[in-house]
Amino acid sequence: MDQRLYQPVGFKWASRRSGFEISKFGMHDSTFIFCEIPALDPAKMSGFSNAAFSFANSNKSVGLPNGFFMSVSCFPVAITSNADPQLMQIVKGTTPTKHFGGFEMPVVFDTTTGALAYYEGTPLWGAAYFSGFRKVVVNNLA
Repeated sequence: MDQRLYQPVGFKWASRRSGFEISKFGMHDSTFIFCEIPALDPAKMSGFSNAAFSFANSNKSVGLPNGFFMSVSCFPVAITSNADPQLMQIVKGTTPTKHFGGFEMPVVFDTTTGALAYYEGTPLWGAAYFSGFRKVVVNNLA
């Protein structure tokens, strides 16, 4: 993505892969958004995740509304050092926000330990896709 789109809103990097996916019933944008956040806490993580999803949804490759041959997955990656272990557990155990035709999976990367934290469960409403979303995180970040 063009840095003139994402840097003014405070994101360090953003990357989007777009294409037709039969399993998503149409076009799909998969967007990773990275931000360095010192002293990360659950409120900051939630705010960043919401802002990242809004950004990804507002900057789709196709102007169709979500759910109608268009879907968006967003992976907001908060980069921090010395992440609180309790925060890491909260991220691993908190079900991501549900969106119509959209998905967000917050990720924390601790630069001190190299640890990644992301939701490890599978909600009923996302059972068909969550295994694949976790693979996307591992394949791109681990």
